[in-house]
Amino acid sequence: MHAYYYDNSTADQRELHDSGHAVTIEQLHSMHIEYMKLEGTPEENLEKINKLCVERGYQNRDEIAISPTLLENYEAKLKIFFAEHIHEDEEIRFVLEGHGFFDVCDKVGRWVRILVEQGDLLVVPAGIYHQFSLDTSNYICAMRLFKEDPKWTPISRPEADTNKYHVDYQRSVTEFS
Repeated sequence: MHAYYYDNSTADQRELHDSGHAVTIEQLHSMHIEYMKLEGTPEENLEKINKLCVERGYQNRDEIAISPTLLENYEAKLKIFFAEHIHEDEEIRFVLEGHGFFDVCDKVGRWVRILVEQGDLLVVPAGIYHQFSLDTSNYICAMRLFKEDPKWTPISRPEADTNKYHVDYQRSVTEFS
């Protein structure tokens, strides 16, 4: 996992966009972002994920593979994933193969880019503005975990600004710091 402030250039979203200013794991924790590197065998990693599901109340999971040949309307879907949004549930992803970027908005409105790759498990809290993109390899396969039925419902600005989950998230990072 490599995290840094996004450089805000207009280059392709799949480029690194590394500003040269690193973000530490402690800074991610202050945003309530959780990260783990699972480096065991597939069976050992599955055991760890199953334990995490019990601890956090996750009942369902699926796998999503994203590439130009695997995802219908690939370019249009990438634009949807890259539009800033929130969710009313945590977003938890375990990267099985490939690479991608989760961009999360810190409490003062700066974008932090998190490069994830095989073995990375990332938990993005409910209510945080974020966006997702592949890198230039154009491929990722990830396990998605859900508390209830698998769903992916983004809430965009401006309606997200007053959403209870976003307001609660903003309050929690303000109190945490």
